[in-house]
Amino acid sequence: MTIVNQLRTRLRFDSLEHVTTPDGSGRVSVRLEWSGDFFEGTASCLETLQGILKAASEAALSATLKSANALDAGKIRLEVVGVKAVRAFDGWVVVTRINGRAGADNYRLLGAAPCENEDDLPAAAVKAVLNASNRVMEQRVAR
Repeated sequence: MTIVNQLRTRLRFDSLEHVTTPDGSGRVSVRLEWSGDFFEGTASCLETLQGILKAASEAALSATLKSANALDAGKIRLEVVGVKAVRAFDGWVVVTRINGRAGADNYRLLGAAPCENEDDLPAAAVKAVLNASNRVMEQRVAR
């Protein structure tokens, strides 16, 4: 039997931590994994649902950009344009919009991720960012 080691071409969501700071604001840390290497991003937030979702998205994008540098994927610029949680049927869907630039290419990316309850919305925001940004990462790493 032949075993083929294939390089995974996508970042994987590992963990999310949300901490309320003594001054009443918050901090969200996201950790992503790629082939055994971990990349962490952190963002400050307001202690509102929308503030936490935005911080989770920004922290995920920060970790994504750190991985791009480590994987020598070339110069990639990505920014979160917006993130929104929408109640749909019996659950939630988080949608995020990301603008990006890699080399001469400009990207307008959209990602979405479902979740069942409100407590899982920050993790769904991270997954929505990955659903959008992994498309660019996959292309850049393959080159």
